[in-house]
Amino acid sequence: MQKNILVIDDEQIVLKSIKKFLEGHGYGVEIAQSGAEALEKIQKEKFDLIISDVRMPGMSGVETLKEIREKYQEQNNIKIPTIIITGYSSDEAQDQAADLGVVDFLYKPFELEEFYKTVKRNLETKPVYRRAHPRVTVSFLADINIKDSSYVGLKADGEILNLSEGGFCLATKTQLPINSHTRIKIDFSPIKAPIEVDALVVWVDPKEEKNIFYCGFKFLEIEEAQDGILKEILIKYLFLDERFVSLAKDTEIHLRNLKNKLDEFDKKNSEEQKRVDFIRKDKDTVFSMLDKYFNNAWVLIKNFDRHKHAIHQAYYRQKLLRLFLCAETNRHVVEKPLGYPGDYNMMNYILNYYGDNKYLGEPSFEKLLNNYTCNIPICFSNVKRKDFFKEKILETMNKKDNAKIASFGSGPARELIELLKEGKIAKPLTFKCLDLEQKALDYVKSEMGKIDSKKKSMLTIAYIHRDIVALIRDSNLREEFKECDLIYASGLFDYLKLNTASRLTKELYGLLAKDGELIICNADTNYASHRAYYEFLGGWVLVYKTKEEMLGWVKNIDGIDNTNIKFEEFKDGNHYLFLNIKKG
Repeated sequence: MQKNILVIDDEQIVLKSIKKFLEGHGYGVEIAQSGAEALEKIQKEKFDLIISDVRMPGMSGVETLKEIREKYQEQNNIKIPTIIITGYSSDEAQDQAADLGVVDFLYKPFELEEFYKTVKRNLETKPVYRRAHPRVTVSFLADINIKDSSYVGLKADGEILNLSEGGFCLATKTQLPINSHTRIKIDFSPIKAPIEVDALVVWVDPKEEKNIFYCGFKFLEIEEAQDGILKEILIKYLFLDERFVSLAKDTEIHLRNLKNKLDEFDKKNSEEQKRVDFIRKDKDTVFSMLDKYFNNAWVLIKNFDRHKHAIHQAYYRQKLLRLFLCAETNRHVVEKPLGYPGDYNMMNYILNYYGDNKYLGEPSFEKLLNNYTCNIPICFSNVKRKDFFKEKILETMNKKDNAKIASFGSGPARELIELLKEGKIAKPLTFKCLDLEQKALDYVKSEMGKIDSKKKSMLTIAYIHRDIVALIRDSNLREEFKECDLIYASGLFDYLKLNTASRLTKELYGLLAKDGELIICNADTNYASHRAYYEFLGGWVLVYKTKEEMLGWVKNIDGIDNTNIKFEEFKDGNHYLFLNIKKG
């Protein structure tokens, strides 16, 4: 794209010489012999560079430049690079020009090679845009409709990169005409509802190698309600941590590049195994880099107060959520169709797709993200947790004939189902599943129906659809669970506050038979890896506890022997604490 230069000088011979030289290098050149003529031209055409003499009759070069800056910026919100030519090295005008932001001065007579290098450097430097209003870094999607009659039907979409009360910068793949009148719909979700405003395209900076155009927009008329929303957004984003913004941007670029690479591969390869093999080739490196991004994000935000946390979370989700949602597991995390405490579907995703050889989805990028989600450390701990409770069920059956076991917040009860399928329930067992979600209990019933009747002949099972808080209030419900040999809660206490957890611990302990065990599982405060991924980005929030907090729940239980209280220790999968309380 040809660069246009305006040359201002009162000497005709100088103008002709410079014009001929610059045109010989492929530039478009307009000349003006006075400040007044320069102002006329600047109103009609767009220039990428101004070259001006200092001393001219009437309006001086500096006065002309000042006038241009004021009038051109008012229209286009941009400061044009300028080169000053002067024959006076001590000229006071040089200081005045410097005050206007001019950094390049050429002293007559000058070498043409030096002149060309100065011109080239100024044209290659990205224009500096005037900030009439404070601007904040954002990431909002926008739909654009050109309203000018000469561009009827021209539409585009893009992403707003920074925002102010006066306008915004937007990246789009469509070249928009300068000075065109547009109607913009800006999507402020998840913070606010979208707004529609009129705006003028005031500058366009093309990045042809990337097929991206960066465009500057100036707001025209804004309704009072929309203006209020805009100001609220700006106030929120003024407090963004620059390090966090940079990290979020780097994470987005990494994920987009990864998606583009995998999408290109998919265009030529539709076979499942080829896609899996391609993913696995670099998976360790990819996962390691993602781990780094998400862990670094958590380090930055973990000590933010609630207000600052919310602002940064909104920004993080705007930058990354569209990519995060490419995976089925992540869509479930975000949408939370059942609410999320103990969501049995999420547990099934983890247990079904944990491991190196299990890939959910068709596009390679979705396969990769699903596999990443199901293999982060806390998900590995979920697998270990399921295996741990399988061992506890068998251990209880071996110690006690006609054992009675209860799972509170049972979810999919995969530990029991797997033991049945493996034919390991070989002694009479009464098992009670309590869950607040009927669909979870229906799932367990459905899976039980698929198991050979001989393998479940020793099992008596009950499905109880109740809220766990009912156990505290309902004495009849408590009667149903009395004299249990093992009570465990695998995914329940992660969502309870300390006071509720303490009361429930006391009630559950009271339901144990002599020598019975109560095992409470809770996410461990000390292991916070990937929380920026599943919590900050995905919105899946657990109530993490310390050993001291969990031991505090036992203090209210009368007559308990401290020697019967311990934490089960794990070599791997230690993102959870397992408090074991035995009734002596």
